[in-house]
Amino acid sequence: MNSSAHYFRIGLFFIAVAVILIAGLFAISADILTTDTFLIETYIDESVQGLNVGSPLFHRGVTIGRVKKITFISQEYPLEPDSPEYKQFSKYVMVIMTVDKKHYTPLAKTSGEIESLIRNQIHNGLRLKLSYQGITGIAYLEADYFDPVRNPPLVPPWPTQNIYIPSAKSLITNFTQAVDSVFQRLEKIDFPAIFSQLESTLKVMQTALEDAQIPQIRQTALELMAQLDKTAQQANILMQSSDPNLPAASLPDTLAQIDRNLIQIENLIAGNEDNIDKILYDLRCSARNLKQLSEQLKADPAQLLLGQPPARLETTK
Repeated sequence: MNSSAHYFRIGLFFIAVAVILIAGLFAISADILTTDTFLIETYIDESVQGLNVGSPLFHRGVTIGRVKKITFISQEYPLEPDSPEYKQFSKYVMVIMTVDKKHYTPLAKTSGEIESLIRNQIHNGLRLKLSYQGITGIAYLEADYFDPVRNPPLVPPWPTQNIYIPSAKSLITNFTQAVDSVFQRLEKIDFPAIFSQLESTLKVMQTALEDAQIPQIRQTALELMAQLDKTAQQANILMQSSDPNLPAASLPDTLAQIDRNLIQIENLIAGNEDNIDKILYDLRCSARNLKQLSEQLKADPAQLLLGQPPARLETTK
C-alpha cells in the first residue's frame, strides 16, 4: 500500500511539471504571436562573419530587433548576370531584420507612418553598421546617425520587399582602408629620388658658399675703385695741361661724374655688408636644416607622411 502511494506521488509530480511546461510554451508562443513587428533590410559591402540569425539589432545600445535572414542580394532579387545591377550589387550581403513596432508607436502607428519616419531619419544620417563584441568575434548590427555627406546612402534600383535602411562601413573596414591608403601613398613616393635631390641641393648650396667669397670680392672692388679714382685724377691733370682745342669742361665734368659714381658704389657696398652677411648666415642655416632633414628621412622615411605637424608659433603684437 505504501509503495502504491509513493508511485502515485511521483506520477502526480511529473504530471504537474508537464502541465507547467506546456503552459509556459503556450505563454511564450502567445507572446510571440501577439508581438507587432515589421521587417527592414540592408546591404553590406563587407564580410559579415560572426553575424548570425538571431543576432541583436541595437539603436544606441537599446535592443530594437533581431536578425531574421542573411543572404545575398542576387538570391532575393532577380538580377541578370550581364546587367550593371548584377555587377554592382552581387557582392553585397543582404540582411533582413525584425523590428518591434513599440519603439516607433509614440511617433508613428501605421506601417506607412513608420516607413515615412524612417525615411526622414535616413535623410538625417540613419545608417546600420556592423559591430563586434570585444575580441570574441561575435557580431551584431547597430543603428546610429552618421554624416550623410561622408556616408552617402546606397540607392537600390528596384522596389524593396521591406523597409530599406542603408549601411555604413564598420570601424574595422574603415581602419583597414585607411592603413591601406597610407601604404599605397608610401609606395608611390620615390624616396631614392627625394634623397638624391636633397643631396644635390646640399652640394649646390655648399659650392655656392665656397665660391661666394664675399669679403674677397668686396676687397677687390675697393681696390678697383681706388685705381679708377687714381686714373680719373691723372686724366684730369693731363686734360688741364694738354691740347687747348679740346673742350675744357666736357671731360672734367665726366670725370667728376665718375668720381661721384665711384663714391656711390663704395657707399653701397659698405652699407650692405651687414645684409650680405645676413644672407650668408641664412643660407648656411638652410643648408644645415636640409642636411638634417635628409638624414632624418633616411633613418625614418615614414615620418614624411606620419610625422606630427610643427608647433604653431605665437606672434606678439
